[in-house]
Amino acid sequence: MKIAYYIWSFLERFGASALSFGGNLVLAYLLNPADFGLVAMLGVFTSLIFTLVDCGLSDGLLRESNPSDRDFNTLFYFNLATGVALCLLYVALSPLVASFMHRPELQPVMAVLGTGAVFSGLSIAQLTRLRSQLQFKRIAAINVGATLMALVTAIAMAAWGCGYWSLVALQVGYAAAVMALLLIFSKWNLKVEFDTARFKQLWKFGVNLLVSTMVTQLSQNIFAFILGKYYDPLKAGFMGQAQKLQQTPTNAVEASISSTSFVLIAKHNDPEDRRAAIVRMLGIITLIIALLCGGLIGLGGVFIDWLLPEKWLPTVPYIRLMALWGLVYPLCSFMGIVFKLYDHTHVIRNVMIVEKTLIVVAALTLYRVGIDAVVYAAVAISSLALVTYFYQASRITGISFGRFIYTYLRSLLAAIPLAALALLL
Repeated sequence: MKIAYYIWSFLERFGASALSFGGNLVLAYLLNPADFGLVAMLGVFTSLIFTLVDCGLSDGLLRESNPSDRDFNTLFYFNLATGVALCLLYVALSPLVASFMHRPELQPVMAVLGTGAVFSGLSIAQLTRLRSQLQFKRIAAINVGATLMALVTAIAMAAWGCGYWSLVALQVGYAAAVMALLLIFSKWNLKVEFDTARFKQLWKFGVNLLVSTMVTQLSQNIFAFILGKYYDPLKAGFMGQAQKLQQTPTNAVEASISSTSFVLIAKHNDPEDRRAAIVRMLGIITLIIALLCGGLIGLGGVFIDWLLPEKWLPTVPYIRLMALWGLVYPLCSFMGIVFKLYDHTHVIRNVMIVEKTLIVVAALTLYRVGIDAVVYAAVAISSLALVTYFYQASRITGISFGRFIYTYLRSLLAAIPLAALALLL
């Protein structure tokens, strides 16, 4: 495997993540926690936009060694039609959501956020085409550039007193900037053609990913939803900030390794090389995430005190809880590449549906006890899901179950001394 591909993929993810992290700190000074909480309450809807527009079809194309232009054209028109339909659906649902949450200001916010679906529909096929061609350098430039453009717009609006609309502009602006940069820098002769037979093949592959990813997004955003609905936007803002501070680095690690590994491993047909690469990347991703989350568990209080104003100090217990969960759930996402590579996406669907449904049920059942109980339940459920993934992967790949467990625990143990030392400081 060529290390340059991983380097550019990391630069893409971490470049955008570093900008997002810095921009988030600036916005935290300019805006109130309640502004973040109000937008976070809709996270359960906005997080689904990319998933619903794509429906897992892009991963189906990435599995192919040489997808054709006709394949990408088919994907483009499906994405665009789905994006427009989803935008109209969000506009129609916005009054009902605002009424349910008892927040009338959410109606225009949800309607505007829905426009991001159209921009995503115009972009997904082009990004998939570049990724299939291993154009990670160009993808990095586009994503980092789009992130910078969206952040500049959001910070300017926040400075002018636009409040939570700055955060809305951040989300929609990023999707719009990606589309604009693709139009400028991506050379693609789009044609009016749609291969129905090919679409059915991609749909059969992608529908399992669609269902599993939907329930994943639902479970990850249920915390802010519950806090906003049954408590107040202020607490939802603290939880949303904690999730962002924890997920920005860990999700960047998982996404960069998973997306690059999936494309590169898919192009190798030797079974032993494929098995070795899976184990190697599992060890690397676990080690990096364990060190990141271990540091947040131990230094969460210092981290918040140094970087954010005093109004954000209530975020500290939330970020420690999210870091604990972060030791498990990103690895569940990473294991998904195994089942994609071996065309067993039904495993992802089945396990994720059970896992995320249990998390949502636990959240709706235990929220009166406290958010601590909800997150601890989520950690236990995700841990069982990860063990299930290891067992199923061992049956499919020929890699022993014990080797999966050993590789994970060996890297995970590296976080314990770091977290313990940080807590003593």
